[in-house]
Amino acid sequence: MSFQWIIDNASELSINRKRIVASSQARNGLVRAVSRGTQPRRIEVRLPDGVPWTDLRTNIIAAEALDRYQTATISIPYAKFPWYYGNTNPGSDESYTVICVSFPEWIINARDQVGWSGPFVFMEVVT
Repeated sequence: MSFQWIIDNASELSINRKRIVASSQARNGLVRAVSRGTQPRRIEVRLPDGVPWTDLRTNIIAAEALDRYQTATISIPYAKFPWYYGNTNPGSDESYTVICVSFPEWIINARDQVGWSGPFVFMEVVT
């Protein structure tokens, strides 16, 4: 089991693809910037509140077993997130090897529904 079910059931998905740069400005106003190279993607995923516990129980247990130190492969499905791919021709889904750096707390309310304290945060593992 992986974290893929989190991506597939996302109500919100945010992917930071911005590079980290360092910049300096000379006295004459000239700005110089340099990139730090390959920047891992940071993927934030929110799950909807109100899904029945019986539907998520197995997936939550499996995701908690991966914890925040094991890597897993996820893919961003074109069919669900076409905006991510922009104007490119639809091809195969993009896959990433990620580690979960923030796993939100979950609660079960009186109607046996799951709620989340915040987003899941995944960082791409760049080798």
